[in-house]
Amino acid sequence: PTATPAPVVTPVVDTAYSVMVLNATPESGLATQMKDVVVAAGWLTDTVTASDAGSEDFAETTVYYAYPEDEAAALGLAQVIGGAAIAQTDVYQPIDTPDAKLLTIVIGLDRTAAGATPAPTP
Repeated sequence: PTATPAPVVTPVVDTAYSVMVLNATPESGLATQMKDVVVAAGWLTDTVTASDAGSEDFAETTVYYAYPEDEAAALGLAQVIGGAAIAQTDVYQPIDTPDAKLLTIVIGLDRTAAGATPAPTP
């Protein structure tokens, strides 16, 4: 039997999605900085929100999406912000509008000055 390769999802920058940015680190100002990056990439200011998360010890910056059809947009957003993990979850979907097109960036310690990986020296 031959293995069927998993389908490859091509990243797509889709500014039709609203974006919620949550800073899950102790370093202040990261959510606003990330919002500025997203807006500079083409999202409207009023479709991107930035605030602090409920924790300050999230390890890896991750873009969350709700439905399988949102994966390409999550990958595109992850590229826009300079790389991030992506994961599917319904945790961040608004209860009153469950079909809303929403992507959530949770900023992790990997984006803080203390958690940044130093660049290799040549």
